[in-house]
Amino acid sequence: MRPNPVSAGATRWCDSLDNCGEPNTDHPMSANPSVSNASNRAAPGAIAILVSALLGGMAGGVAWCFLSLWLPWFAQFWIVPIAIVLAASARWQGYRGSVAIVCTLLAVLIAFAYAQYLFGAVRIADSMGLSLREALFKAGFGLTFDIAWANLRASDWVALVLAILTGAVTSAVSLRA
Repeated sequence: MRPNPVSAGATRWCDSLDNCGEPNTDHPMSANPSVSNASNRAAPGAIAILVSALLGGMAGGVAWCFLSLWLPWFAQFWIVPIAIVLAASARWQGYRGSVAIVCTLLAVLIAFAYAQYLFGAVRIADSMGLSLREALFKAGFGLTFDIAWANLRASDWVALVLAILTGAVTSAVSLRA
């Protein structure tokens, strides 16, 4: 008996010289890696969707704040490309159809709310001469939320609607031709 040189990772011993060069095909995986085996994949649960939306939304909110500081022109509309990235992320995680749309919309709404909260904290820090960290801990949720809500303009709401529409379309469109 000699080891099979074709198999990667596991050693398969050959019984005879006839089948020694052939790959091992006695497993349930498809021979074509581009064809997915849908029976091996479970439907995503609500908790997985919520966690994906929460983490993506919080990351999107922070990215929006950083982009707004770096490029302040039309800062409220940075949520639109972030919605496209969040939709692509939902698709990359394997969500399809209405699940991808729901995950994207939740992530966009979380990103919008979290970024507005951070913008409110930045306004507090700026007006009081504090660092952002101190403003986040000392001002509290109520004051920061009130300042963020008071500073929302019509353009912010228009940007949110555009982001929701763009994210929904992007998550619904298949990337395959």
